Amino acid sequence: MHKDKPQATATEPEALRTEFTPPERCRFYRNPRGFLALELDGKDYKRVQLTRAMPVTAPAQYITVADMENKEIAVLEDIAALADDARALVEEELGVRYFCPKLSSIQSVKEKMGSYYFDVMIGDFAKSITVSDISKNLKQLEGGRILLLDVDGNRFEIPDVYAIPRKNLRMLEPYLY
Repeated sequence: MHKDKPQATATEPEALRTEFTPPERCRFYRNPRGFLALELDGKDYKRVQLTRAMPVTAPAQYITVADMENKEIAVLEDIAALADDARALVEEELGVRYFCPKLSSIQSVKEKMGSYYFDVMIGDFAKSITVSDISKNLKQLEGGRILLLDVDGNRFEIPDVYAIPRKNLRMLEPYLY
């Protein structure tokens, strides 16, 4: 063995465990400028940012709270355990960061030179979405959820593909694997 090269060591399972912050220790609030803030164990963090560890499959679980230097402050196992007012603030903040409009219908799907052009409705608002590499950017998830990623990195969701009009489902079926 060469002395200058660092040796790899096995990581103990304890080092991989996450310590979740008990929700009763967290007091979320809006600071005077409207940003999310946190008081934790007597220390006041005047502005915090939230990150979902699993934004698609577990959007309400495993939420990291960090300060503005991106230093981890807390990890919430499930926001459902927070007090109602704190949970509302956290959900609002996550909704802004992870904006994902829900598609109410699909008007048309056209393919041209490897890109797919979707004309969709988001409530009463008409929108065109361009998707490249549809096999990677149209994902069927548990419970009939569909996640669609456009060429600009925006996410769109169909909460239940089986609840949309049958005509819309027929347009999507060729792309669902």
